[in-house]
Amino acid sequence: MNVKKLIYNYLSNGVVQSSNSELNRQILVANLFGFIGYTITLIMSVSAFIRQDKLLSFVLLIASLLFFSSHLILRSKRLANPYKLSANLLTTSLMLLMFYLVFAGGVEGTGPLWIYIVPPIALFFGGMRKGLRNLGVFVLVISILLFYPDHQLLATTYSFEFKSRLIYSFLTVSCLFAFYEYVRKSSFHQLQEMSQKFEKQAMQDPLSGLLNRRGMRENLQQEFERNQRYKNNLTVMMCDIDHFKAVNDQYGHDKGDDIIKSLAIIFRAGLRKQDSLARWGGEEYLFLLVETNGEQAMQLAEKLRRKIKEKQYKQDDKVFGITISIGLHQIASTDTINQAITKADTNLYKAKEQGRDRCILD
Repeated sequence: MNVKKLIYNYLSNGVVQSSNSELNRQILVANLFGFIGYTITLIMSVSAFIRQDKLLSFVLLIASLLFFSSHLILRSKRLANPYKLSANLLTTSLMLLMFYLVFAGGVEGTGPLWIYIVPPIALFFGGMRKGLRNLGVFVLVISILLFYPDHQLLATTYSFEFKSRLIYSFLTVSCLFAFYEYVRKSSFHQLQEMSQKFEKQAMQDPLSGLLNRRGMRENLQQEFERNQRYKNNLTVMMCDIDHFKAVNDQYGHDKGDDIIKSLAIIFRAGLRKQDSLARWGGEEYLFLLVETNGEQAMQLAEKLRRKIKEKQYKQDDKVFGITISIGLHQIASTDTINQAITKADTNLYKAKEQGRDRCILD
């Protein structure tokens, strides 16, 4: 259990919980590849040193240190974007190591066989555009090293057949991984869009387009927590359409739905960007006004009430109007969310009892 926890803590180093899942997945892979990279290159460095190949041992040791440095970068709290720097270091270090292995030949000329590691790493960390650009530069440099006349840029020799097949097979592998990365990215974005769409639908009232209870409760929770920290004014307003049942009975439910949508548009137009508005029930609306005291909210409520009263609706040859009642409550530091809503609702019923078409602030 401790070993599993140790591995998990190592691989999740640099992961930000509030960040997007794709970035966190890339950070996990960066930690994993860095670990595999510096472990294998360190073992190979020791092996080369034992064989008395000191230059290869030194190069592999440098590569091992660079791979380990990518992990240390992810641990940094001072860098603005540690993942980007770590990913660039991993990709660059891998490519430079491959250049050397092609140049020197490695153990018995097998060094070039390691270049197939490059495509998945370059595409995963760089994305399609940057990854393909890096692969293009990589192939160009490798081709120059391999096909320069008389092997003048190499410390070893390869047959023409080996060199040509190496490049062809590398390009094939690169194309396959590019296609895989394209499909993976496309699928991820589609799933992300669907997830956002479903999440929005789960928090939105389908008729009015406003927040529903769930969506408003999330906003209430966030603003309550912020209000407790900064002690800003916060006011809730509960609004209800007067005699709405009679409107539905007389003019039909379709007209009632039109009125629900019409009020949503008017209310939204009267609010600031930082304020929240939800359809709380059948014909009830809940307002959350941030950095607004009771008196300021009362002025807004009266403005909205008058605007609704002045608006005329048509049904066939009939013209009619509606009124609204609003209950307001400036949230106290001791209020819970439910208490604040209940107090606004109580004031709404007071407005109803006093004749409707009015606003009541406690």
